[in-house]
Amino acid sequence: MVAPAEKIAARMDATVVNLRFVKPLDVELLRQIAATHEALITIEENAVAGGAGSAVAECLSAEGLLRPILHLGLPDRFIEHGSRDECLAAAGLDLAGLMQNISAWWQPGDRAIPAKA
Repeated sequence: MVAPAEKIAARMDATVVNLRFVKPLDVELLRQIAATHEALITIEENAVAGGAGSAVAECLSAEGLLRPILHLGLPDRFIEHGSRDECLAAAGLDLAGLMQNISAWWQPGDRAIPAKA
């Protein structure tokens, strides 16, 4: 099964990095990605605040590698019970929700810093 992030990456000619753990972060990999990409999008099935995307942003900031970053994850509110697919869709983390948020934030070829979603 192809993950939604991989489907989106294929459409956008983007790179997917599967961050399997937050600590310790692979700082060298993050340096390489920041050096070769205009912007970053973090997607996690976790709360955005204090999550893996925040750790990535903190790391890049400490390294002086500033890039526009869109963090997508669970909202800071109660999530209703349901199947995994239902919960991801409700949080906007299914393919349709991710595409909508990413498209609103970034268009291919954009050079300016995108507006916050």
